[in-house]
Amino acid sequence: MPDNNEINADSQNVSKARMLWLLFWEFFKIASFVVGGGFAILIVAEDVFVKKYHWLRDGELSDMLALIQTVPGLTAGNIAIYTGYRIAGTAGALLALTGVAMPSFIVITAIAAGFSALPLDHYIVQGAFTGVRTAMAGLMLVALVQLWKSSLRDPLQYAVFIAGIIAVSLFHLNPGWLIGTALILGPVWCMAILRRIPKAAEEEEAQK
Repeated sequence: MPDNNEINADSQNVSKARMLWLLFWEFFKIASFVVGGGFAILIVAEDVFVKKYHWLRDGELSDMLALIQTVPGLTAGNIAIYTGYRIAGTAGALLALTGVAMPSFIVITAIAAGFSALPLDHYIVQGAFTGVRTAMAGLMLVALVQLWKSSLRDPLQYAVFIAGIIAVSLFHLNPGWLIGTALILGPVWCMAILRRIPKAAEEEEAQK
């Protein structure tokens, strides 16, 4: 996993103009060929900008996913804005957002223009929709596994995870309240852990 110094060094080896072009082009390709929305784009964006270019910290986008989803707008667009800004500032955010939005604009405009002529009841069209839905489910499952590895590490986190499922599925709680509560509990949990570290060190010293 590259550290911050390695990330900065890799960024300095690329001109600003080329960096902006790569942000636009990579997000254009991602949005053109990746089906499944923001979660699928997150997986591919991490593969490109972390593993290929080393411009972001490993797991950075996954760590920021909860915050990205709390702000207005599509997840894919927010991911592009965050990535572009982290790599190349405001210009990077604008070009990354343009790159991720342009394929959808082109495709949806073309579909809207010819939608009336599309045989929606035809078995081939229905089969295509079924295939796409199946692929989306698989991509979302991969995103869930990645988030699971980085987010669920101790009993308290598992408890919050299960409580969230129950609150949303059984009691139909607005996910915004769940995310807001987690944003409050997270720092409290981290402070509690930090307080335990000196006490544990003191106990080890006392035992010696």
